[in-house]
Parts: sequence; structure tokens; C-alpha cells
Amino acid sequence: AEPCPVREGLALMLSASIGVTLYPNDGADVDTLLRHADQAMYLAKQAGRNRYHLFDPEHDRQAYVQREALARIETGLAAGEFVLFYQPKVDMRQGTVIGAEALIRWIHPERGLIPPGEFLPILEGSEFAITLGEWVINTALLQLRTWRNAHGLILPVSVNIGARQLQQMDFVIRLRQILARHPQVSPSQLELEILETSALEDLAQVFQTISDCQALGVRFALDDFGTGFS
Repeated sequence: AEPCPVREGLALMLSASIGVTLYPNDGADVDTLLRHADQAMYLAKQAGRNRYHLFDPEHDRQAYVQREALARIETGLAAGEFVLFYQPKVDMRQGTVIGAEALIRWIHPERGLIPPGEFLPILEGSEFAITLGEWVINTALLQLRTWRNAHGLILPVSVNIGARQLQQMDFVIRLRQILARHPQVSPSQLELEILETSALEDLAQVFQTISDCQALGVRFALDDFGTGFS
């Protein structure tokens, strides 16, 4: 768990997630035991990483359902089934729109409009959550560019960002790359919202990431303030 210095100014933080399965109760052959151990390890990561988890059949069933649901969401994004709605932010004294918040929705071909509360929890702890988060940022910036070119409208937009995405070591690099695709949009028009209840593990790293993003011009806000531990 101690930082491992790689070179000057760069240290890596490591953690271990362990899946445990018991022979012969959880399976009598090697392949089954390894699969069960892998599923238990996945649940250990979902629970916050840096811990161990014991395999049990109910979790095995839930893990299968989780994987199937996650695969369907990945297919939906590739098929263009996700869209962003923009909720205006209004200055009530002036009666003017001063910004907007990007809200993701899933337009399912069979179920219709699905709110984020039904599919975002499925992504919790998965690598695909980062992919979808970057899609949201890129799509919001594309909309800002469209508004500017079509109507001369310049508005800031807020995007919710998950703890896992924010804590990626290369988050700032990837954000800079997304911003570079939209040179007509000022980074100051992008505001990243962090849920107050998000579990942020390495606060020192998060603080540095936020500072680096602010240096790019990107702003931050705390969402659902007062509902968590801030």
C-alpha cells in the first residue's frame, strides 16, 4: 500500500482485491473454481477495492445478471440509444438562462425513455462507466459548439462525473484530449459536478486532479450538497 516511486514526481499507489472460493463446496474442477474466484474478486472491486470477497451462489447469479445488463448498455451506446437532455439554469431575478445541466437518458428501442437511476447503478465500479462518462463530456461540448455556431449562444454546461472516473491517473490527460477536439468551446464553459456522497479514496490525488483541471479553465461544483459528509 505504500507509494512506489517510479521516477521523479511520479509515484504509483497499489491496492489488492481478492476473490476467495472454497473447494469442494463451490466447484470440483479447476476451471469452475477459477471462474468463481474471478467473480468474487469482481465483487470485491465493486465494494470499493482493496479487500477480499467470498464467493456464494446468490452473488454468482447477481453477477451474471449484472454482466448481461452491462453488456446491453454497452450495445446501446454503440447503437446511439443514449442522448443528453439539457436542464436550464435560470437566474430568477433577471429571468434569464445562465447555464444548463447535461442529463443522460437512455431511449431504449423496446422500453422507451429510461431515467439514469435505472442504468447508472449497473455501471458502478465498471471500466465502461469511464467510457460513458467521457462520451457525456464530449457530447456536451459538441452541443455547446453547435449552439454557438447555429445561434451565437454561449452557455456554460454542467456534467456529472463519477468518483471512479475522476480518480483515474490519466483523467486530466484524457480531459485535455476531449477539450482539444472542440477548440471553439472555452474550457470555462465546462463545469464538472461531483456528488457529495461519492467515495473518494485518495483525496490528495483528487485535489491535484481538480487543481490541474482548474488550470485548464474547467470549473467544479459539488452536487447534492448537504446530503453527504462534506
